[in-house]
Amino acid sequence: MQGIPEREARFATDTGRAEDSRWHLRKDGSRFWANGVMVGLRDDAGQVVGLAKIIRDDTERHRSEEMLQYQVNLADAITSNAVEAMFLLDNEGRITFANPTAVSLFGWEQEELIGELLHDKLHYQHADGTWYPGADCPHRQVLITGETYRSVEDCFVHRDGRIIPISCSLAPIRSDSIIAGAVMVVRDLTDEKQAASVQRENEEALRQAQKLESIGVLAGGIAHDFNNLLTGVMGKAGLAGRGIQAGKPEQAAKLLGDVIAASERAADLTRQLLAYAGKGRFLILPVDLAKLVSEVSTLIRASISKKITLVIDVPDDCPVVEADRAQIQQLFMNLVINGGEAIGDQPGTLTVRVRTEHLSERRERPRTEGFPISTGDYVRIDVTDTGAGMDDETRSRIFEPFFTTKFLGRGLGLSAALGIVRGHRGAIGVLSQPGQGTTFTVLLPIRRDLRRPERISGHVAVEPELQGAGTILVADDEEAVRALVQSVLESAGYSVELAKDGLETVERLRVLGESVRLILLDLAMPTLGGPEAARELRRLQPDIPIVAMSGYGDIEVMQRFGEVGLDDFLAKPFTPDQLAGKIRDILTPVMD
Repeated sequence: MQGIPEREARFATDTGRAEDSRWHLRKDGSRFWANGVMVGLRDDAGQVVGLAKIIRDDTERHRSEEMLQYQVNLADAITSNAVEAMFLLDNEGRITFANPTAVSLFGWEQEELIGELLHDKLHYQHADGTWYPGADCPHRQVLITGETYRSVEDCFVHRDGRIIPISCSLAPIRSDSIIAGAVMVVRDLTDEKQAASVQRENEEALRQAQKLESIGVLAGGIAHDFNNLLTGVMGKAGLAGRGIQAGKPEQAAKLLGDVIAASERAADLTRQLLAYAGKGRFLILPVDLAKLVSEVSTLIRASISKKITLVIDVPDDCPVVEADRAQIQQLFMNLVINGGEAIGDQPGTLTVRVRTEHLSERRERPRTEGFPISTGDYVRIDVTDTGAGMDDETRSRIFEPFFTTKFLGRGLGLSAALGIVRGHRGAIGVLSQPGQGTTFTVLLPIRRDLRRPERISGHVAVEPELQGAGTILVADDEEAVRALVQSVLESAGYSVELAKDGLETVERLRVLGESVRLILLDLAMPTLGGPEAARELRRLQPDIPIVAMSGYGDIEVMQRFGEVGLDDFLAKPFTPDQLAGKIRDILTPVMD
């Protein structure tokens, strides 16, 4: 800012008025953002004899604008990292948004899709090869009727003319009781179609039909939940922008807090989906089940009706299991809450019972879902309720995503429980009859060589503060992610080099050499993907720390990178504090 006041004074003298918006320094050295107006004071002869300046402190408004931009970038990162192709349509069927997966899947650049009618760009074909007339396209029917649509199999046309088999889910977006548009989630079926074996055609057709039915329910639930979340994010962000323009920073700040909360719920939904797939982020450590159940008993008690008697039957010498503590806690909570809802507001009993069990070759194994139960030692967790029980049809569907006997779009509770159990190479089963209550049984394998952890809660406070020096190379194909990481790291004192794909990352490391202290590497990038780029980076500098960033769970990421070896993993979406904590943990020396 050196010389700015002098230039401002000269301009005000010459023209009579000068305005600026910039950072100013107080006497104590602190900074504040201000808007200033400087005018020339003239005598009777019209000569400037002095200058006067009025300054208005706009620090809070300026920071609110910066926060709003961050929230917009965050919302964009969430939608852009969806695993499936996603389109947003206006009430005429024109495309208003297409995520990177959609761009990659159908070959059109985003700017070639925006503003175009979906039918004109991608067409719409039945699985039997016949074409939908434009007026009969499913998305047009959704916009007219307001009813959701789930396809078993349709086809879209790639830019180069190839026919791409897809399944999709469409849900309307409502605004003030009118249909303002629709959200479409599309899944590419090409690989599944090619993988079908001629020798198992009949069996595969049956399995595929069952799988696509579940996917249709899942896609509808995702569209429903993300529709609500995105409506809240975009609506509150828009209102916050109006509040800033109207000079109401406090109102804007409150709205931005709502945007953050909605974004966190969207991230939580993604984590539940990964858990359902058995690919959630797990931190595997020895877990004392007796201690864990004791600690969550208060949460359990608060989650069910006071008319329900809760019985906790867990021996103190319960064996240690190798598991993710947070995921097992979620498993307990999901099963208990499900049992409490089955009893409802009526008097009843809910029992949590933990025992060890040895399954031999001769002993009949319980019917379960998850990993096949082999011989060995297991911790058996039984959650029994005295509710109304289930019939055979309901019992056969309870682990389906978003299936519920109450109302649509309820969530992934029992599906997530199944995913958690699969992720721990265990199994889960259910025994229920109408009028006789329900028992869920979870089996987790025991490792006898595990040491019992100390009886502590296991919660560790993370100090997010980060200060350092040197260069960090950041590789991500999303500009919003690169901008966020650059802002956080540069504010901490690091020099940041950016790359938008794997090939550029390798070229930047060749130029920068050993000045690079750490590499943040996205999993999925154009030209050269994360795993392929990591191999080249290791070849150039074998010991350089590499931290992978991805919207997938860490298990999936580790499998993708394979023998390359990662130093750590940062799950998307992440907050500035989480990013700072990860960098600090990698680059801060461990003190003995």
